[in-house]
Amino acid sequence: MAAPDPGTEGLAAYAAARGLELVEGARLPRRTPLLAEGELRSVDAVASGWLATYVEATLAVVTRDGGRFTVAVTHVPKAKRFVPWLLCHRTEDEHLLGRAFEGLVHGADRVDLGSAELDAHYRIYADRERDDVWLHELFSPAFVVYLIERAPTGFAFEYVEGTLCVSLLGSRTLAEDLDGLRDATVELVGKLRAEIRERLGEAKGRSAPTPPGYPEPEP
Repeated sequence: MAAPDPGTEGLAAYAAARGLELVEGARLPRRTPLLAEGELRSVDAVASGWLATYVEATLAVVTRDGGRFTVAVTHVPKAKRFVPWLLCHRTEDEHLLGRAFEGLVHGADRVDLGSAELDAHYRIYADRERDDVWLHELFSPAFVVYLIERAPTGFAFEYVEGTLCVSLLGSRTLAEDLDGLRDATVELVGKLRAEIRERLGEAKGRSAPTPPGYPEPEP
């Protein structure tokens, strides 16, 4: 009899302690490169629920050819009008990215935000049809400091057409690691929503809860 997977057990314990629902056989949206069809070998454990007020997400441990990742997947639909896709990866982890990443960026969509310190830690790529003013406001000096000094070890995020995938490298299912992933996800969602409201106004920029990681239905 196979030994229990510590990643599965760790996420199950965390879900029970934090009021999340453990979901058997759940599928994740395959929009972002990290979760792309054909590159994701398995989804090993999944828990869903509210990480904070108005931040609903799915937490999961996934396996790719490059190793395991712990992810939080949620949905920020209104950001796509400013940047259809946006990738932010640790510099040292770029070798782990696969064909879906290469197919999306085409080697020519790296963003220069004018920060040598940020460039030393992260590689940022975005759709060429982006709103550069909005993107530079998103990566404010305070947010850059957060990424460099306060984000969890192995932190990265991918945003593609409404789906936001925040990830940590490895099977990170100790409570303190999952709390770090939760807090980073809430921080990032809050930052995205704040910049959306800044541009669209409070009424049009408000986000209603939607199923985590999935696009809104077409009207």
